[in-house]
Amino acid sequence: HQHNRNALSNLPHHTRQSTPPPPPQGPLCHQHARPPFIMVFEDIRRADEHGDTDFTDEKELMRFVRASRWVSVDIGGYRLLRLNWVTTLMASIVLWGFTIAALMEPVEVLAEAKMWQSWVTQNFTWLYIGSQNVWALFLLYICFSKYGALRLGRSDEKPEFNDISWFAMLFSCGIGVGIYYWGVSEPMYYYRAGYSNALWKIPMNNDDDRAQQAIFTTLFHWGLHGWVVYIVVAVALSVVCYRWNMPLTMRSAFYPLLGNLIYSPLGDFIDALSIACTTFGVCTSLGFGVSSINNGLHKLNSSIEVTVDNQIIIIWVITIIATVSITMGLKSGIQTLANVTFAIGLFLLFALMFLDNTWYLLNSYVQSTGHYFQWIVQVGFQCDTFQQLQYELQNSKDKNLLWGSSSSKLYDNMVTANALTTHGAAGVLSEDAMYNSHAAEFMDWWTVFYWGWWISWAPFVGMFIARISRGRTIRQLILGGFFAPIVFSFLWLVVFGSLGIKMQRVAELALGTVNDVNWQTGSVDCTALGYTGGQPTSAAALALANEGYYALACRAHGDRIYDIMAPYKEVTTFLTLLVVIGVALYFITSSDSGSYVDDILAAQGLPNPPLIQKIFWAFTEGSLATALLKVGKDGNALGALQSVSICAGLPYTLAICFLCVSLWRALKIDQGDDDIMHGGKWATDSLDIFDFFNPGPANAVVTPRFKPMERLISLIKGTFAPFLQMYSASKSIHGESSIRAKVDAGLGFTWFILWIVFLGVSGGGGMGEWAYIGWGFYMFLVM
Repeated sequence: HQHNRNALSNLPHHTRQSTPPPPPQGPLCHQHARPPFIMVFEDIRRADEHGDTDFTDEKELMRFVRASRWVSVDIGGYRLLRLNWVTTLMASIVLWGFTIAALMEPVEVLAEAKMWQSWVTQNFTWLYIGSQNVWALFLLYICFSKYGALRLGRSDEKPEFNDISWFAMLFSCGIGVGIYYWGVSEPMYYYRAGYSNALWKIPMNNDDDRAQQAIFTTLFHWGLHGWVVYIVVAVALSVVCYRWNMPLTMRSAFYPLLGNLIYSPLGDFIDALSIACTTFGVCTSLGFGVSSINNGLHKLNSSIEVTVDNQIIIIWVITIIATVSITMGLKSGIQTLANVTFAIGLFLLFALMFLDNTWYLLNSYVQSTGHYFQWIVQVGFQCDTFQQLQYELQNSKDKNLLWGSSSSKLYDNMVTANALTTHGAAGVLSEDAMYNSHAAEFMDWWTVFYWGWWISWAPFVGMFIARISRGRTIRQLILGGFFAPIVFSFLWLVVFGSLGIKMQRVAELALGTVNDVNWQTGSVDCTALGYTGGQPTSAAALALANEGYYALACRAHGDRIYDIMAPYKEVTTFLTLLVVIGVALYFITSSDSGSYVDDILAAQGLPNPPLIQKIFWAFTEGSLATALLKVGKDGNALGALQSVSICAGLPYTLAICFLCVSLWRALKIDQGDDDIMHGGKWATDSLDIFDFFNPGPANAVVTPRFKPMERLISLIKGTFAPFLQMYSASKSIHGESSIRAKVDAGLGFTWFILWIVFLGVSGGGGMGEWAYIGWGFYMFLVM
């Protein structure tokens, strides 16, 4: 029952105006009136034509909410609950289920999470890497196309927040805690790695190049590729919510693609997935932040030990403060905190630049920026293809998680051949030993972790950026979101990273010899430098430490950011206190912003849900962060946080790919482009099953074009005899008597039968080698 019909038929009444609409304005003017919208977009109400929609009015919001989903409870005239119970329940089951499991069986949960992290990385590195680049190119195209001039709101609307506050909130919610946590440590990991393999991302000839690579790789992980996912979500939401007057919730962003299905369980799932990803992503950052705070407090007062129990106490103290901030609202609470936090970070940055060798730091900033733009394309597409080949060539049962390769006899054949050689006693060498490759796990440890972390933050930060960007143009949002935070974060990361590399070199020159440092592998002999267990123990190392200089590569991760403050003895305590306060405030802004977004999603776009719901989501966030720390209690908290980020980011990577399609459709529909306004549309959709084959507006009874049984039969035919549906579709396009339709159906039938045949004759439970030939024919069928 696939039918092609004119997209302009059966127009909804409320899209027709009793008076002529105002003439089109701006560079997109047409000589004719804008075409009306197709039927599926019946909830579009242009801000310029209908004015603003006040979604604090619950009656207005209910136009977009299925009554069966909405829970509204008042006690004594006090608003107690306002939420979509399906979305809230799905998200709560995922979050609290993980929390309870992690608290009850932390060892098993950590092992399972690490396994899934490696599985995702080994099988989907190409997806994480490729999608980030496609999204970036897509946004840049939109930015400089005719759509870049569209204002996110009414055509005469001004931005709600000034540029400074907008930037401060953008930066605070986007990357705040992370740049403190990783600012010194990440470049140090690349410069003097804790593992023996060399890292090779850009060409190197000496240790100076390795130092530059360390800074570049850090900037790569915090640069354009990170922010792109936030901006995609922010632009998509802003178009549909501020130009079309729809509620600010993630399902709304998919309206141009899914239509009325956003009101179905599919829409509930989108919002629930967004809440879960937001909470997992924020809790990853909270885990980083609480570790930095604990280490800082230990620096200020040695009686405060660095323990998981103390970190849990800190989490709950700050969760309470964040909850108070949420209750104050966006302008009074979150905006004020963001401005203060940004100011503290800026002061600390300038103080360090003036206290140390200013010219060295400025040289590093300019040079590192140039290296970033020189190598960003090449490294931006690197998947560590040949390094990750080691998973298959070594075929270790606990490491090779490549889909379909674990049963390969390749490694066994290599072992057999190797045993027949004169050096067979040595066994099969690893790739790093034979070819000087860097670790196959690098993508797992770093790049894919980062992309998963950024993506898991996307619904939270994207919604928040959309919330604070009303009144700006798409071009302003894209360029501002790309470059404004990057300019500042690059300066921060370069300053802190360069100070760390300088301190490491001071220690190596003072305490070591040429034999103690190998720049080619990025390794250092900490014992030779006088360090044991992360602490200086030799007389020389202690004397240098008393002067404020440490071998940072030999120090614990949490100590490094505070160690670089040590040379400035008179103000070291003051600077340490600033770092602790800065991290704590960024912790609070991330926590309250995340809870704020969770709350709005659960209330399906209600701008100011009841207080008890805000407390619930803040409490959920704190509980999950506690569980993550408990899972990693035996020294692997970072591993637990990384695992959750990567796994949470995978489903949302797929969702954002579809979101890009939705955004593209939204822009074309908004501007009345002929190709979409006069295009055809399928009468039925396989996703209609999520709305029981009767998708319709949120609260209107519609008569389905086809009966549910007809739709079910059609779905079964499409699943088990797709060539019949292909024939019907081809006839609609090429005509009833078209030979092309018969050819299409014949080829479809051939590929389908060959797929079934090869699956049937294949051994190994349908997963033998002939089965993959069958799947090749299936791909022909799909294409």
